[in-house]
Amino acid sequence: MYTLVKYSSNYEDISKECKNKNQTSIPLFSLTLTKQKDQNKQHISKLKQLVNSKNFEYSALQITLNAIDNTTQGIINQLKQDFDIIIGQGGLNKVNRFFLEQTQIDFLLDPHTSRFKVKFDFIHHFNSGLNHVLCKFAKEKNIGIIHSLNFMKQQGVILTKDIARMNQNTRFARKYGISIYSNFIITKKEEIISLIQLTSIQKELGMDTKQIKESQTILEKKIKKNKHKKSQEYISKGLRKL
Repeated sequence: MYTLVKYSSNYEDISKECKNKNQTSIPLFSLTLTKQKDQNKQHISKLKQLVNSKNFEYSALQITLNAIDNTTQGIINQLKQDFDIIIGQGGLNKVNRFFLEQTQIDFLLDPHTSRFKVKFDFIHHFNSGLNHVLCKFAKEKNIGIIHSLNFMKQQGVILTKDIARMNQNTRFARKYGISIYSNFIITKKEEIISLIQLTSIQKELGMDTKQIKESQTILEKKIKKNKHKKSQEYISKGLRKL
């Protein structure tokens, strides 16, 4: 099983522990895009240099948007050439829609989260960050959903609402055939859990047997597919050079 690990000074130690538990770690780098275009370019350049210097077998990038302009879409889509997985940090409804409708990200992370702005639920459904229209975009563009389990460190009402919203998005994903990856985004060794523990949590979040099984391989499949697209053999979907 492949596992996302936030890149930090202790990444190597966490990676070794993942390996001991039969998990392959993927270093996850972070990029926040702001209104400062020069600053964005500098951050992207530094990230590329860091990734190239480490010679990681795989790499993933989590993008958070503090601003959206007419260059944002192009910047995000170009980064697919430098990272094996591109993840858009969701939350705000307008951000969820932008990522799903206008970009070529691989996954939308936590579209339900209210950590950027307090969300108020509706009478008959939760404000989970997804709806039927956005799910159709995700399905058409083969964009998966990531539910990080890091929210479990919270308590009380916030925890309860997050679980309810994630359950709703899990049902959306099942209805529209959208892939879901659910696990901790690892920041320390204690967050590396066994497959048995993970499966138990995923069931509580409403995932059925098929979704749980797909979650175990979705990162690996996405990486292999993206690497193939970047290879010289790839022409277009379903075609190879002879």
